[in-house]
Formats: sequence, C-alpha cells, structure tokens
Amino acid sequence: MSYNVKNYIEQGGEKTVIGGILEIKEGATVTGITATAAPASAAALGGIKAAARAAGDTVEVKIDATTSKLYVPTYPVTATAETAGLIKADAKGEGDTVEAKIDATSGKLYVPTYPVLPVGATVGAAGIVKQATNVAEAAGAAPTAAEFKALLDALIDAGIMAAE
Repeated sequence: MSYNVKNYIEQGGEKTVIGGILEIKEGATVTGITATAAPASAAALGGIKAAARAAGDTVEVKIDATTSKLYVPTYPVTATAETAGLIKADAKGEGDTVEAKIDATSGKLYVPTYPVLPVGATVGAAGIVKQATNVAEAAGAAPTAAEFKALLDALIDAGIMAAE
C-alpha cells in the first residue's frame, strides 16, 4: 500500500496515522489519553494527576524509574518544645550545664546569660579568691609564733597566699 501524504486514516477510520506534527489549538480538548498515557519518567512527561502548585510549594519531586512513583525529600522540621528539628550544635561537653530554650515563633535557640567566674588566683595571675577566716588580733605588741601561723593558715586556706 502506498500513500503520498504523511497523515492518513485507515481501517475504516479506526486508525489515524500522524507522520508530521499534530497541533492541538488552545481551547481544544483531547479525551481518553489519561487512561492510556505511559507513566512519567526522568526523560518524558506521562499520565500524572496532582493538585496544582500553590504558593509556598518549593520542594522538587523525583520519580522512581522502576515503580513510576513520585518522591519528595523529607521536609526540614523546625524544632519545637515537643519535637526535635534541624539544629546543628557541638556535642554537650563535660562542663556544659546551661539549658537552651526555643522561640516557638522564630525557631531560634536562646541560652540564658550567666556570669563567667574567673579562675582561682595563682602567684602569676589574678583571680577570684575567698574571704580569709578572721584571725584574732595579737594579744601584745609582738605577735606570737602561734598567732602569726594562724594568720598564714587563714591566707593560704582562702587562696590569697600560695601554700608553698
């Protein structure tokens, strides 16, 4: 059988062969195609039914080539008082004791301010020291060895004076 046109109808109108371009004008409809359309793939559109994209829909969808199922990446979850979310932080250390709290509106973490205490004083560096124990005044004009030793012990115990 020979034809001299690219598009033709055969078998009593049961089959239409399109050998050129099929142009469907705006406003025209095509029926029956969604029931027989091939599944979508990474390379070709297919028969997919889904709700229209709305404002705020920003996650890209991917297709499994074997099952033709669509997959969406797991949404990032903002942490709340009840659920963990995407929070990046160093692991809790031995001396970390300040509890963080979350702002329910912004999802930001807040840590209370706390005083940073200086380390104890050394011979070479100033630091925080305790108040020394009260030592009784010397009984006479010249302190005794025991009275002087009591003063030294109080200064050492308070960290004001080095033990050695």
